[in-house]
Amino acid sequence: VQLHALREVEEFSSSLGKAGEPDQSLGDVVSSNEWRDRLSTTIPDATGSNAIINSRLAISRLMDDPAIEGEMWLEVGKLSRKGRLYQVAERSLAQADVLFSKSLMKEMNSNTNTNLSTLTSESMGKLKLQFAKLKHAIGESTTALKIIEDEIPTKIFQMNDSELQSFFASGTSEGEEVIGRRILQATEWIVCGGLRGTAEIKNRYQTVLKLVPSWERAHFHFAKYLDSRLSEVGSTIASNKVRHEYLIDSIKHYGMALTLGEKHVYQALPRMLAMWLEFTSQSCSPSDVEGVYESQEQVNKMIESFASKIPEHVFYTALPQLISSVVHENEETSKNVALILRNVLARYPGQAMWSCGW
Repeated sequence: VQLHALREVEEFSSSLGKAGEPDQSLGDVVSSNEWRDRLSTTIPDATGSNAIINSRLAISRLMDDPAIEGEMWLEVGKLSRKGRLYQVAERSLAQADVLFSKSLMKEMNSNTNTNLSTLTSESMGKLKLQFAKLKHAIGESTTALKIIEDEIPTKIFQMNDSELQSFFASGTSEGEEVIGRRILQATEWIVCGGLRGTAEIKNRYQTVLKLVPSWERAHFHFAKYLDSRLSEVGSTIASNKVRHEYLIDSIKHYGMALTLGEKHVYQALPRMLAMWLEFTSQSCSPSDVEGVYESQEQVNKMIESFASKIPEHVFYTALPQLISSVVHENEETSKNVALILRNVLARYPGQAMWSCGW
């Protein structure tokens, strides 16, 4: 750990120009993937600190940059909360709050522009989110929800895409991603507590996806929520149509999550495949008043599209599930299974051929 800390000091010193002035900002140095990955692999001690965190705090103080130092304390608070060091987390977040306020005053005194910098506004939003998560972790759920939804205008949930663009273009203290993350976290707590109805919760998820359409976690949790609603729908013709709608949307968002990242692959992929294979195995009644055949066609078209968008190594993790469904009641489903297997075999012949051969 001490060698990692020394490496960070070396990287920072190499970023300085010959005259001692930085060639790039400290924010750019600290936000690099290498620095972020290095911190994520370390574990804070009982005080919520370690050599890497201490070296970063020292560097930020040497540069007299309260915003960057505040980011450091914010990260310490986040790691401490995850490690259940709640008192350490509270002190660290309070320290971050002081430093962000100091950075705000520094910005206001240095220029006449009243708009906050991107770093400061995003940091304030992240701080609110971490304070809310800390309150929720210690059992203060009501307070957590109040903190996390504070200053989010209710009209944002009724806006379409163009109205949202105009709203954020007009100037807000927080960006789309920061507000989207706060809404998603609040929605997850609301779902767990059963505090709102289905229509409102769906609208909240859809708002998050309008704000951050390429966020894997948002797609996954929306799919998971729709999936959970399937068992609660009745058995009438009308309710079956609603069930089909939930199922199609759930498969769609599970697939979108898998195209955007792999964090939830072991939850999203098996469930998406199981829903698809089970639904398309249903037989249609002669009248098909529930539109089963049409819904099955729609699902198969989605899976065919995902077959080329989801990486082959992701499908490789579900190879036994796919192989067991090569012979399927639905002809289009069988073709899609064969298509996915061909893609995996073509990309990883040495690894996949053994499973397919057996």
